[in-house]
Amino acid sequence: MIRAYLRASTTKQDASRAKNELKLFSKNHNFRIATFYQENLSGTSTERPELNKLLSDSDPGDVLLIENMDRLSRLPFSLWETLKSSIKSRGVHIVVVDQVMTHQVLNGASTESVTAIQQALTNFMLDLCAAMARDDYETRQKRTLQGIEKAKLAGRYRGRPADEQTAIRCKTVKLLVDNGETVTAACKAQNVSRASYYNYLKVEDGMTN
Repeated sequence: MIRAYLRASTTKQDASRAKNELKLFSKNHNFRIATFYQENLSGTSTERPELNKLLSDSDPGDVLLIENMDRLSRLPFSLWETLKSSIKSRGVHIVVVDQVMTHQVLNGASTESVTAIQQALTNFMLDLCAAMARDDYETRQKRTLQGIEKAKLAGRYRGRPADEQTAIRCKTVKLLVDNGETVTAACKAQNVSRASYYNYLKVEDGMTN
């Protein structure tokens, strides 16, 4: 049974964007996706109702299909290990579209027929991709905070320095506004003040100037 998992970080981002790509992938590999599980949550969140439902619905030997690794996890490595252990304890195979090494189970290879070396390499690849996804997330947040400091030194920053979570929420507000939402509605949805949002814009402007 092939179960596909789709995730986007905000409600204005389209978690179903990758659905056609996953359908094309399944067609090229001569199988059909039984069910799609879709949610809008950060990849750093440990609360994933739809992912948990997918795992609960799965039987040993089923496949968890994802577009790329950051759709499944941007978690710190210790939390990724916990998630990975939960998936594997159910006997569910992870298949990542852009990681060919994970495709073995789709080619009719049973767990027993896959050598220990092949399994170790696949596990290593999954761990590496998960670590890279987390590193990309942390790099983005670090640059945001560096931009705040740069703007402060240049006299472009006003008000209290935004903490990391506020900066993340303001970034999400900007995404919502860029996609047509009003500033008031976007700020309310992300629980940030308009003043914090406009301070964030000043910081961002300081990073690009």
